[in-house]
Amino acid sequence: LARVQGPEAVSRQSGDRLCDGRSGRPGRHVNVMRRRPVRIASLPPWLALLPCCLVTAAALARCGSWSLALGSLRVVSVRSVPKPPVPRRSSVEDVAGATADAHVQWLKDLGMDDSQAAKTIKKRPTLTAYNIANTLEPTVRWLKGLGLDDMQIARAIRHAPQILSCSIEKNLAPTVWWLKGIGLDDAQVAKAAAKFPAMLGSSPELHMKPVAEWLKGLGMDDSQVAKVVLRVPHLLGGYSLENNMKAKVEWLKNLGLDDLKVAKAIVKFPNLLGCYSLENNLKPKVLWLKNLGL
Repeated sequence: LARVQGPEAVSRQSGDRLCDGRSGRPGRHVNVMRRRPVRIASLPPWLALLPCCLVTAAALARCGSWSLALGSLRVVSVRSVPKPPVPRRSSVEDVAGATADAHVQWLKDLGMDDSQAAKTIKKRPTLTAYNIANTLEPTVRWLKGLGLDDMQIARAIRHAPQILSCSIEKNLAPTVWWLKGIGLDDAQVAKAAAKFPAMLGSSPELHMKPVAEWLKGLGMDDSQVAKVVLRVPHLLGGYSLENNMKAKVEWLKNLGLDDLKVAKAIVKFPNLLGCYSLENNLKPKVLWLKNLGL
C-alpha cells in the first residue's frame, strides 16, 4: 500500500501510523479510499427471485409463449401440441372387443339390440368364453322347452346372464323339479322363471327350501306357499331371510298380529316381505295411520 499510495499513506482499517520511508518517523493519518462491500439487503427484491424466474420461464418456453416482467412472471398463453383424435369405438367393442362379435351377434339374434347385448356381456364377461353351439344354444332350447317365449328368454338373459353358464343337469333342472314339488305346474314354473330368472340358478337346498320351511312355520300350507312363490318369486333368493323377511315379521308381530294373522297378511300381500323397505316405507305409513286415529 505504501508503494502504491506513497510513504504517507495510512490504513483506515487499523488507524496505526505508517512510518516515513525516508526519515523513519511516524507519519500522519491519511484516509484511504476503498470500496464499500455490496450488501444483499440493498438489492432489489426482484433480483433475488430472478434465477427461479428464469428456470420457470425455460420450462414454460417448451409449452408455449411467455413474457417476463420485473418482479413477476406472467404466462401470456400456453399452447399444447394437439393430440391426434382417437377413433370412437362402439359400445359393443368397448365391452366385448373384436373377439366377441360372434357372441354379440348371437345375443342380437335372440332379440337384443346393440346396447342390450353390450350390457349383457358387461354384466357377465365370461359368456364370451363359452361355446355357442355346445353350451349357450342348448340352454336356450331348454328354456324354450320350459315354456318361455323368445321375448321372455331375451329378458331373462339380460337380467340374469349367469343362467347361460349354469349346468342344465346340475343346476337348472333340479330347481324346476323343486318348484314343481311345492305345487307349481309347468305354466306356473315358466311364469315364475320369467319374473325372476336368477331363481333358476339358485340352489334349492341353500336358498329355496329354507324360505319355504320358514313360511310353513308361520302357518301356511303347501298351496299357500306355492301362491306366495308364484306371485313374488324373488323371495326365493332375492331377499335375505334373516335380515329382511324375519325382521318384517317380527315388526308385524310387535304391532299386535299373531302368527296366523301374519301368515294371512303375507298370502294376501306377499310384497310385504319383498320390495317394501321396513324403515323407509312400512314404518312411516303405519305411523301416519296412527296419527289419523286408526
